[in-house]
Amino acid sequence: MYKKLPFLLTLFAFLFILSGAKAQYTTPGNNQSLTLQDLVSLSGGVVTETDGDFFINSTLTIAATDTLKILEAETIRTAATVRIEIMGKFISDPTEGRVVFTAQDTTSTAANFKGFRFEDADTAVFRNTVVKYGGGIQLIDTEGLFEYCIIRNNGHSNVSAAINYSNSSPVIRYSEFRENSRSALASGANVQGSPEIMFSSFIHNTTENSNRPQINLGPGAADTIKIVGNYIEGLHPIVGGIAVSNLLGGGSSKVLIADNIIVNNRYGYAQTGNNISSVIRGNTITDNDIQDNPMQGGSGLNFNGVTNNHAIVRSNLVSGNLWGVTIQNTAQPDFGDAEDQGGNVFFDNGNSGIVYALYNNTPNPINAIGNYWGGNTEEEAEQFIVHQPDDASLGFVTFSPVMELHPVVNSFAFRADDNEGLQEDLQGVIDAENFQVTVSADAETDITQLVPDISVALGVSVSPDVSEPQDFSQPVEYLLSVPHGEEQLWTVTVLIGEPDLFAVSFDVTDDNGASIDNAVVTLNGTTNAAGDYLFEEMEPGEYNYTVVADDYEQFEGSVEVIDQDVVVEVTLSPLTYQLTFIVKDEQGTDINNAVVTLDGSVYEPGEYVFENMTPGSYDYTVEADGFHLVDGTVEITDADKEVLVELEAIVSVNEWDNTLFLLYPNPATQYVVLQNKTGAAATIVVSDLQGKIIFEDNMSGAGEKQINVEALKEGIYLLRVVTEEKIMVRKISVIR
Repeated sequence: MYKKLPFLLTLFAFLFILSGAKAQYTTPGNNQSLTLQDLVSLSGGVVTETDGDFFINSTLTIAATDTLKILEAETIRTAATVRIEIMGKFISDPTEGRVVFTAQDTTSTAANFKGFRFEDADTAVFRNTVVKYGGGIQLIDTEGLFEYCIIRNNGHSNVSAAINYSNSSPVIRYSEFRENSRSALASGANVQGSPEIMFSSFIHNTTENSNRPQINLGPGAADTIKIVGNYIEGLHPIVGGIAVSNLLGGGSSKVLIADNIIVNNRYGYAQTGNNISSVIRGNTITDNDIQDNPMQGGSGLNFNGVTNNHAIVRSNLVSGNLWGVTIQNTAQPDFGDAEDQGGNVFFDNGNSGIVYALYNNTPNPINAIGNYWGGNTEEEAEQFIVHQPDDASLGFVTFSPVMELHPVVNSFAFRADDNEGLQEDLQGVIDAENFQVTVSADAETDITQLVPDISVALGVSVSPDVSEPQDFSQPVEYLLSVPHGEEQLWTVTVLIGEPDLFAVSFDVTDDNGASIDNAVVTLNGTTNAAGDYLFEEMEPGEYNYTVVADDYEQFEGSVEVIDQDVVVEVTLSPLTYQLTFIVKDEQGTDINNAVVTLDGSVYEPGEYVFENMTPGSYDYTVEADGFHLVDGTVEITDADKEVLVELEAIVSVNEWDNTLFLLYPNPATQYVVLQNKTGAAATIVVSDLQGKIIFEDNMSGAGEKQINVEALKEGIYLLRVVTEEKIMVRKISVIR
């Protein structure tokens, strides 16, 4: 019996050590900066090292105020179901190579480690770091940075996405998310965050094939959610590309979706819920039809909301989806208006043999001006858009004018950045009439393996691929085509040797053909002195120019130099302004029938506005019946001009002659009588002191005219009698 006692003690000691190795470890929390090697020394077996790799054998917690720094390339293997918990700082940022976090056993999902949990942590930095075969990374009230990382083959034992954030706004750049069991990035429906997701790739995530997009975001915080420059490629039939939602009604989201490639998902981008405002620009959204069920998805772009679900959609290419765009409930995206046209390209979107470029399944009107819908005519666009003409309950889509596509080269160059043998860019000269491009290169340039930069409109395809190097020692042909079938073959020729140089001169005249000798011409960024219109030694190419002269409108244009000197004829139009006369009497009442004589020209009564007036001095007169003539001079310099003219009435209260006209009774209560003692015709006008006419009549000759004043208020009124020879005015006093 006693001989067995040492063995039993040894066995007890081993079991104690083994059980101690499985206990969790929390760092001291006293502002320590720790390395993995420090944890090996301090953790009592929770962190160990074998053959240069580190092993985390039980839950590891970095306490608040403590920091874990991994600044060299390391491999950290974590036991099944074990989670790394951070409440302080975490920095994984090797100067060279990568840090790799993985499971100790990668043969099954059940053996994955449980991932990371950051809660109220100060810093979470993952740079040049791989996280695989874990249960996901959880960020709670913690800002995280992920740069040049690989996040792949993670399950969801910890959280429901490879990275899940709550009240956080992680920054993700230049990283790869591949084949994670659920979404690559996600947040809850009742938490806020505005991540920046930039220049990263998301490939074949949500491997369990559940109804979760690869990027699945809830409500945004105060900042804008940015999803820019990413590649999102799907594989699993019911998995979408990007979704931004605000389903519980709290908060609002501002979203930028720009320059992404979204391909082969169940749908491309879905914006669901209320209070979401987005800008969707420059994306390529193609072939998001892998479920092949148009009743459950397949939209390149989907907008579904009741209140404030808005988007500005510009310059996207949307092709090969079951639906190009679907709009539901009362969402109201903007695809372009007259001032800011859409520039989007839609083609080959459809299902069941029908093309559906845009389906407005709402009662709202939708602006969609200036887009390409699969053809260059409005008739074709009407066929591809479902809206009010198809169903009276739907809103009308305003899509005219449409954007046309043609197989045209906009610019051509060989860029030094794309071609190692070039010291500088080589610009091509475009001959649009003959569909030719000419490039000049010196004799030392190797032109047998050049990659061109060919600029064409969005939606125009080029064959062969412009990224493929070509031998330009012989002319190379490129076939340009557009979705509705129009094609054009362009020929690119590279000329070896010094290019011929030519002169560009300008002939500048005014509208009357008279020469202008003091204009300033700027050509291709070079500005000559005033009156110098000659530019020598110009290589073949297309150049922009401006011509400016005092008192003339600026002229802008372009000139193409091909194989000879060029004379550019420019006609400058003088600067003109609007001259307006405002004519009133002494009481400030408008006079609408005055005659204006301007610089000797007499205009129709009441014509007071004169357009296209060039700078200078102009003499004028203004006259009207019953008023003295006014003359003057107006100077027009560099702005529209208004001239206020006040006309003085030709009247005098001292000219009343009782031998010609007699007025009685005065003062009056009910009426006055005007007795015409002459045989002359007269016009009678009674007005108040503000000039408002109360009574007006004519007398053909001698006789009496009774004027009723019974309805007038007590006060003084003016009686004006106008004959062919004179005007007489008399006051009428009305008493009550």
